[in-house]
Amino acid sequence: MDLYLVRHGQTESNKERRYIGWSESPLTEEGIRQAEKAGFFLGRHNIGGLYSSNLKRAVHTARVVGSMTGLKPVVTPLLREINFGQWEGLTYDQIESRWGGEIRLWFDDPFNRSTPDGETLARVCARMKSFLDRVTAQVPPGSRIAAVSHGGSIRALLYHVLNVNAASFWDIKIDNASISLIRREGDGFKVVYYNRTDYLGAGDYREELIDGN
Repeated sequence: MDLYLVRHGQTESNKERRYIGWSESPLTEEGIRQAEKAGFFLGRHNIGGLYSSNLKRAVHTARVVGSMTGLKPVVTPLLREINFGQWEGLTYDQIESRWGGEIRLWFDDPFNRSTPDGETLARVCARMKSFLDRVTAQVPPGSRIAAVSHGGSIRALLYHVLNVNAASFWDIKIDNASISLIRREGDGFKVVYYNRTDYLGAGDYREELIDGN
């Protein structure tokens, strides 16, 4: 099974560099164009199933992808972004001015520390792993499917599959509308590439060779 992980297209809050987890923010015109390009890319790879986070920016992206691939998205809260709690909708500077150094402490240990009234990355990892276990059980071997999700949650799943140390978590870059591919091999998964944006006409992507080199 191949699973293409798609981050939603650019949103208004992304442009303003605000922390939006479970809050809603609409796609920009650029975000819609990015979703169309993602749909064209995935159509060329003959995906046979499409899933989406239940947040509107992901659903909108998934519907655009679905319109170009002939697929209706299956919507699930398991693919949601991390809940930023009281930091929702705020910029880094706004958070720092109100909570002092707490945001830096969270960056240092996001797996065990949560934002005020938010959730830890350990919880997000558990959600994303639940999604992966579910589709693995339901989807026939050899299938190609796609899931539209969010930067933090895609990063969390890649962290799990790559099995890197916690300090490397923030090194996994996931841009708007980027596509990452994980592939089932035996009893586990392998990251084939992540943060692929070349099909958008910008940026590079990291490719992990199948043989582990």
